[in-house]
Amino acid sequence: MNTTIKNARILIVDDNATNIDILHDLLEVKGYTNIESTTDPRQVLSLFKTFDPDIILLDLMMPYLTGFQVMEQLKPLIPASCYMPILVLTADVTVDAKQRALAGGAKDFLTKPFDLIEVDLRIGNLLETRFLYQQLKNQNEILEEKVKERTFELEKTNIELITAKDKAEESDRLKTYFLNNISHEIRTPFNGILGFLAVLEENSLTASERAEYTGIINKSSYRLMNTINDIVEISQIQAGQIKLSVSETNIRRLTSGVYDQFKTEAESKGLKLFINSDLPINIDSIHTDSAKLNTILTILIGNAVKFTKTGSIEIGIREDAGFIEFFVKDTGVGIPENRQQTIFERFMQADGSNTRQFEGSGLGLSIAKAYVEMLGGNIWIESNPEGESGGKGSKFYFTLPYNGDPQEEINPKNEILAESEENQNGKLKILIAEDDESSANFLTIIVRQFGNEILNATTGIEAVEACRDNPDIDLVLMDVQMPEMNGYEATRQIRQFNKEVIIIAQTAFGLIGDQEKAIDAGCNDYISKPIKKDQLSVLLQKYGKK
Repeated sequence: MNTTIKNARILIVDDNATNIDILHDLLEVKGYTNIESTTDPRQVLSLFKTFDPDIILLDLMMPYLTGFQVMEQLKPLIPASCYMPILVLTADVTVDAKQRALAGGAKDFLTKPFDLIEVDLRIGNLLETRFLYQQLKNQNEILEEKVKERTFELEKTNIELITAKDKAEESDRLKTYFLNNISHEIRTPFNGILGFLAVLEENSLTASERAEYTGIINKSSYRLMNTINDIVEISQIQAGQIKLSVSETNIRRLTSGVYDQFKTEAESKGLKLFINSDLPINIDSIHTDSAKLNTILTILIGNAVKFTKTGSIEIGIREDAGFIEFFVKDTGVGIPENRQQTIFERFMQADGSNTRQFEGSGLGLSIAKAYVEMLGGNIWIESNPEGESGGKGSKFYFTLPYNGDPQEEINPKNEILAESEENQNGKLKILIAEDDESSANFLTIIVRQFGNEILNATTGIEAVEACRDNPDIDLVLMDVQMPEMNGYEATRQIRQFNKEVIIIAQTAFGLIGDQEKAIDAGCNDYISKPIKKDQLSVLLQKYGKK
């Protein structure tokens, strides 16, 4: 503090040069180093601006301007928040002069002739007060700034908490909606299955009624299976367990296959389903994951068939600047503009109400979006809902890179045997490796027409021993999950002594990569549960004896 005071800027204003010299010498003796003075009060304003004094020693009785007038001129230049000490040194000893000076802005008052020691003490006290005041002011400014920063942080934190609260509430709402929807999508088909199974037990049913009720059970079963598949698939995507299996994919053939899959269903609703390909003749294949591309098209075309009552569904393909652009266009109900982005979110649908007309888990489009982005493309929608100008319907687009390099390619170690034109439905010796009794009975019923001898094993160890004891077994239906030894390990052990037997893996897992696991273990083919009779029959015909 003492050093700060000694470096203070001191301005002396007195029309008597002798008084200035006396004060100047006093201040220098006391160690003050920064002193300015003037005998002309008219110069005070400019000196105040340029010298910026910390204290002013001011005479009252001067020519041109009195000390009172000088203080009056200085008032506008001194902020209210600033402590600017003015020490009046005057020969006017009247009480009125002292009161006017103190009222005009002076912080202290001394009469001439003054005591130099007292002048020094008064100057020191006034300067100390000024600098303490400045320190306090600086600390207050720092504190105010910190308060502002802390207030801003608190406001930011509050906004973040509100946002987090809104997200949590939205997440809770979505979870509730999802659980309610999934419960509906599981219980509804279960109701159809269990209800009509009970009806089928009645002896009074006609053949046509039994056929109708059996069809309802089948439809409900597939609806239930699709819901479970969607849940498993989105769970894998969310857990980051999906891997790409990129290979050369014939997009014309794949698109035609998906078209064939939905053709009968579309025609049964009176819908026209057709493919519109603008691909150049020299473009047939791209490097991509064919299974995921198939899933994307299946989801989009399946939705189009579901949500379209009349009209047509167009499947389009074209090449555009290094990308293959696909689209699925329908003349269905369309999607409101405010729902066109949320439909790609998990568990969301265009109609999220309890009165919605269409079944579904709300996971399909989020799965499609995830797969498109994994494959390096984009997906978007154009839509006009019913009643809006410009028609109705939706058009879903997605792109895939045409010249993109494969990110990962899985090549099965054992190629699946090609179907020979000479293959006949010969009688086979078949081993059914299945620990579930009902599944084993179901498989036995299906394979009877293809087999002349059927063996059974309920564990992986039994399956290996059965193949070792019966080297003439033609085909094994190998369940993947069995006690004691799983189907993969059983297949690997069988391959050590029998390279020729046909082994078809069957599993209830139905996860991405299961087929590759089965082929890597030594299986010739793969089928997922629930097993469709027609699908298994095709495989049995494919691998039948010549």
